[in-house]
Amino acid sequence: MAKPIKITPVLRGRDAVNFLSKMRVNKRQDSNSTSKLVEVRKDAAIFKSLLKKA
Repeated sequence: MAKPIKITPVLRGRDAVNFLSKMRVNKRQDSNSTSKLVEVRKDAAIFKSLLKKA
């Protein structure tokens, strides 16, 4: 049988500050990766159109 899941402790003090700062950094990286994803999709569409013509 599986072990029961423990309750997640509440972050306090320095741990909470560290967690929030890491969340902000990750959020900024996500917005950067979104623009890269759009760029990759555009390039893929161009590549597909080239393959269809060949």
